[in-house]
Amino acid sequence: MTQKHLPEDTSRGEETTLAQRSGAGLPATRRALAKLEPGQLEHADKIIISGLEVFANHGVYPEETALGQKFIVSATLFASLRRAGETDDLGESIHYGEVCHEIDAYLRSHTFKLIEAAAEHLADELLHKYPDLLAVRLTIEKPWAPIGLPLKSVGVEIERTR
Repeated sequence: MTQKHLPEDTSRGEETTLAQRSGAGLPATRRALAKLEPGQLEHADKIIISGLEVFANHGVYPEETALGQKFIVSATLFASLRRAGETDDLGESIHYGEVCHEIDAYLRSHTFKLIEAAAEHLADELLHKYPDLLAVRLTIEKPWAPIGLPLKSVGVEIERTR
């Protein structure tokens, strides 16, 4: 079976021809793939990582960055998984074990005051490192947040597309 590759971009005049060839509303170029809106991901394939525990040094207060604390990370990786399903080949998918280690290493080796910043930079890193990702949704929870009141956790959730 021959695998078809989309051109990186089109030259002037090619857009119409490629759009007609793509059929079924599929993007004609990789650049068109990069312009997905979050709503278009509703029916995309997903790899789901839930509840990854990472001990890292993020926070506004000096004690948080000095002592560190637990963070709970969940990630939804949007990608086409059809080829992996058809071939049963890990090389055709995104290795979620590697992604877990990447998340852990990134959050341990960087320090942010806000979990919003940690999530934003981590999403950027994952999209950069894994070119087959169409988008990523990240949730970072901080169960030991210094609130002074009993709570399960606080957190942020972001979704970023290419």
